[in-house]
Amino acid sequence: MPLDLTTISPKGRDRYLRIGRAYGSSDTLKQANKTLHALDSYASVLLDCGFASEDVVLLEAARNALIDAGVGRDEAAGKKRSTSQAYLAATTEAKAARARARSVLAATHRVLEDAGYEDAARTVETALDRASVLPDDAEKLATQLDSLRATLSRETVVEVAKKRGGMTALLSLAAAAASLRNAAEAREGTGTQLSTEQMDVIDGIIVTLCRSARNTARLAAASQSQPALLKAFALTHIKPPSRAVEDDSADDAPATG
Repeated sequence: MPLDLTTISPKGRDRYLRIGRAYGSSDTLKQANKTLHALDSYASVLLDCGFASEDVVLLEAARNALIDAGVGRDEAAGKKRSTSQAYLAATTEAKAARARARSVLAATHRVLEDAGYEDAARTVETALDRASVLPDDAEKLATQLDSLRATLSRETVVEVAKKRGGMTALLSLAAAAASLRNAAEAREGTGTQLSTEQMDVIDGIIVTLCRSARNTARLAAASQSQPALLKAFALTHIKPPSRAVEDDSADDAPATG
């Protein structure tokens, strides 16, 4: 069965995209092959514990989509892995710069309000409100950093903020926004026959299904006294790179065996 991404809801697609961004396609392909090989022997065992035959079909279709896209026979997978790592690093840097700027602005707002600089205090308060939600899109996050930097650069604000780490925050915001945009742009240039976003969605499907198979295997191993399941479905190739990108519904501790 060919993989049809158009049948996935926008919410589901976003979930797979978020997860898949953290992994290189060469690694997800290897894990898919390992899990499918295990399913050749244990599919019926997992079925009784919640991993359906439809899940097996979807995993195989996602694996085949990566193969059709050239993963495993060219350099695209390795390039995607390196750009994914750069993107994650840039995102982490951007989030840290955002947190620093918000902390500096919160302290600055208090001082401005106490001193009676109502207009400046109101400007800072508005900037903090607008940046209260962490965007899940690279350009939106970079734009938020730009907005925080603009507020920190205002004449009255900068005079107060510079005593509280304002200059460091300004430099961090500028560098982080530039790094994030560069990393996002680099990721967009790593696609093969499929776009980078499509590859990420497929990677996310594979990671999600392999985790689900692993978790179901753990349950089956305990309830049916089949310890071999733990080794067969271990997540050898997709160790979690950070808790931030894990699927919250799964048991994400690395499998052993």
